[in-house]
Amino acid sequence: MKKWKLSLLTSASALVLAGSALAADLPAKAPMAAPAIPYVNWTGGYIGVLVGAAKNNSSCGINGPGGDPGWGCDQWATFGSVQANNIGAVAGVELGYDWQSRYFVYGVVGDWTWTSMKKTVTGGSGSTSYETKINWLASFRGRAGLAVDNTLLYVTGGLALGGIKDKVIFNHSTPGEGSTNSVRVGWVAGAGVEHRFTPNWSAKLEYLHYAFEEKTADFATPDLNNGTAKYRFDHNVDVVRVGAAYRF
Repeated sequence: MKKWKLSLLTSASALVLAGSALAADLPAKAPMAAPAIPYVNWTGGYIGVLVGAAKNNSSCGINGPGGDPGWGCDQWATFGSVQANNIGAVAGVELGYDWQSRYFVYGVVGDWTWTSMKKTVTGGSGSTSYETKINWLASFRGRAGLAVDNTLLYVTGGLALGGIKDKVIFNHSTPGEGSTNSVRVGWVAGAGVEHRFTPNWSAKLEYLHYAFEEKTADFATPDLNNGTAKYRFDHNVDVVRVGAAYRF
């Protein structure tokens, strides 16, 4: 009986030792990899440069029938409007910050843009000309969109400012002119797509529509007993631009 027990213990010990040796020879199990994050982190600030083209849609009209003597932008006693549309270049800078919640990205951005938009048109009678010039555009906007890997699709909108000059030139027997040069306030809205090429650099394509408040002004006319005429000026600008940004 003792011999049987000793033999059983010896066999069990051998099995334990063999199992330990076999386990020691097995390769170590690799640590479990962390689950991959399915989106790029857009949170952070950035500074960028912008270039593109813009179309200015401006109009000059008489400010209602109360104008005295009612001299319109195209001819006397005409209450229609004169259109001054042109295309120019834009170039500027922007500064912004984004936050991210999974795939949803939202942020704020401000920009300033120089423009080359300037146009002069003469009314049908030839007696009056209208000149408009947009010196610069600026905006303070929010933006929000969805991040798809390295690409962000977004919409944007907010406050718009513009440095705008309007001039009415009287080509009468007694020449003269009147002008207003001021900062106009309005709104801006648009959409864009931005792509991250590296953790620090991105590029974008963006469309913005600017609509500015109506501006009114009273100009003295050189003829008709030097009366005054009341004018109104409207401005809308469409901008398509590309940009590059450094993200930090």
